[in-house]
Amino acid sequence: MSTSTSTSPTCACKGIRFCASCINSERVKNLTSENVNQNFTDYQTYVFNPADQKCYSSPNLSTNSSVTDIQKHSEWFQQQSPDALTNIESFRINGLLILDDFLSEEEEEKLVKDIELTPWALSQSGRRKQDYGPKVNFKHKKIKCERFIGVPEYADQLLKRMSEKSNGVLSSYQPFELCNLEYEPSRLSAIELHQDDMWIWGNRLISLNLLSDSVMTYENSELKKIVFVFMQRRFLLSMFDEARYQWRHGIFSHHIIGRRIALTMREPAKAFQVGGELYEKYGKELIERGNVRIPSVLN
Repeated sequence: MSTSTSTSPTCACKGIRFCASCINSERVKNLTSENVNQNFTDYQTYVFNPADQKCYSSPNLSTNSSVTDIQKHSEWFQQQSPDALTNIESFRINGLLILDDFLSEEEEEKLVKDIELTPWALSQSGRRKQDYGPKVNFKHKKIKCERFIGVPEYADQLLKRMSEKSNGVLSSYQPFELCNLEYEPSRLSAIELHQDDMWIWGNRLISLNLLSDSVMTYENSELKKIVFVFMQRRFLLSMFDEARYQWRHGIFSHHIIGRRIALTMREPAKAFQVGGELYEKYGKELIERGNVRIPSVLN
């Protein structure tokens, strides 16, 4: 993809966000290094071990480490006995859940084919998206419900599987939004460290990792800690409670090693649920729309 500045970049980036198409544009060149690159040299680094749900000290890793290096650390921790890990510094992030092999290869192939029936739209940071959800003005806290006509029918299989494999932790999930995000190495696709909006979106965030392995990075500025979560293909990651509200999360562009589709879902915040102060104004209609299913063949 061209990075020439003589033509307008064919992307949707703005502000501090950039991709391969606009990285050499005047807008990005004028950004200070502080805007673009965060310095984590004074942070301690850890790797999440899904076997015991703990984050283990990994001082040899940094935010520049590759997916392969992080994968090796993750697999090493999983192979160790509890006694062998006793002397390694560790801690827990409450609300960080990984469901491995969430889909079979055949189920992934069918799901991706269904996803591909819908056209992709340009998004920021080198991504493309399919957005099934309301149009939200986060700054002014306003919502236009009309765009939200429902979620694809393949959501039902995923919701059922979430409830079954999570021992009920992800049961009774009411999607307020389903968004598919496509990442490509050639576009320098990424998502900056952030916290999802807390006004409209609720506690449990869902991300299903399709087509290639990757790494989700968690950052806590108060603790000065970075945690790498190796995400294998067909893994489902959910964050809630402490992981949702006390940590930022994101994916660096060098952790995109192949075409990746992230199927994400968000549920309503309490204010939009039954009995909440925004239920009658927005919640009731959005919940009704979230229970409509769109046949894949009609997308």
